[in-house]
Amino acid sequence: MAKPKKAQRPPKPQRGLLARPLDSLVFLLPLIIFFQVAFLIYPDALAAQPQRVIAFKLVQRFFDLFGQFGMWAPALAIVVILLSTHAASREPWTVHLNQVSLMYAEAMFLAVPLLVLNWAIPLSSLGTAPAIADQGPTVIETIALGIGAGVYEELIFRLFLISIIMMIGVDLLNSPTSMVAVIAVGISALVFAAHHHPPLGEEPFELGRFVFRTMAGVYLALVFWFRGYGPAAGCHAAYNVALALSA
Repeated sequence: MAKPKKAQRPPKPQRGLLARPLDSLVFLLPLIIFFQVAFLIYPDALAAQPQRVIAFKLVQRFFDLFGQFGMWAPALAIVVILLSTHAASREPWTVHLNQVSLMYAEAMFLAVPLLVLNWAIPLSSLGTAPAIADQGPTVIETIALGIGAGVYEELIFRLFLISIIMMIGVDLLNSPTSMVAVIAVGISALVFAAHHHPPLGEEPFELGRFVFRTMAGVYLALVFWFRGYGPAAGCHAAYNVALALSA
């Protein structure tokens, strides 16, 4: 009599280098809470520096279409997206604290190429632009602005935009994944650079500044592609904070 076969467990998802969504959420929560609480305490700083948090305002306006959710709606959107993505991955609901801890060091490490690029092509040499110091924010406000810009710009221009382009190109049009990925990286970088200028941003258009941000956008898109939203947002936030503190 043949022995009954043991039920086989489904193979664990192979994420490669991609950070797990749940780990990314735990990694980003302190940054998100810091930004949100800072501007509950210092609301004037957010109003005085709209060019620094355009992405946050865009997310907030989107949710305002469905009712008045207040300032916490963008943060709740990140939580829901990452929790839903983790649920879809069918991975265990355990947090890898060692991976979360390493993400903070990784964020600072990944920010170094952006700082080198900024040193090679300093924005200050490309003309006058709205400066953080013009409105005299405190150090806490300046750090919060940098963190908020990093977290929410990566949400819109990497997580949202690249994912949408990949769905259209690969799932709907059946185009090769590699070709669509290159297009998605390029488009996200160009849109990221363009949003700092009118009609969304306030900075007058300058080719040098636009090229600089396009190059930074390509780098951040590659970080997102190979490591995921959490490390990309952490890298962007670390870069912004480093520039703010050095200034």
